[in-house]
Amino acid sequence: MAHAPTVLIVDDDPQIRKMLVEVLALEGYPTETAVNGQEALNLLARSAPRLILLDLNMPVVDGRSVVTRLEADPEARARHKIVLISAWSLLEAASDLAVDGKLVKPFTVGQLLSTLEPLASGLS
Repeated sequence: MAHAPTVLIVDDDPQIRKMLVEVLALEGYPTETAVNGQEALNLLARSAPRLILLDLNMPVVDGRSVVTRLEADPEARARHKIVLISAWSLLEAASDLAVDGKLVKPFTVGQLLSTLEPLASGLS
């Protein structure tokens, strides 16, 4: 993918982060990772537009709080596309959050890419 936006992977599970980095690298996406929402917010405060794969259930700062904090700054929120990744029940409980996509864990590579590609074209 030419000029693919950076994907920020925010998940406390190191195996999920590693798998996503490997899959996305094969598809031409540059990646960054964060182990919790606070790390993600620190990266996003000084970053170009990004696609964010955001787990909901994490220590320190959870995914819901990340979305809420970004929404408090409309300019910051407008720079990023957010895809929530979590168990079905947690995604259902987060239906009030204004996000750009959702992926139920476990998801396939095909589901991941079909979710990211239209969002990536809007950021390139």
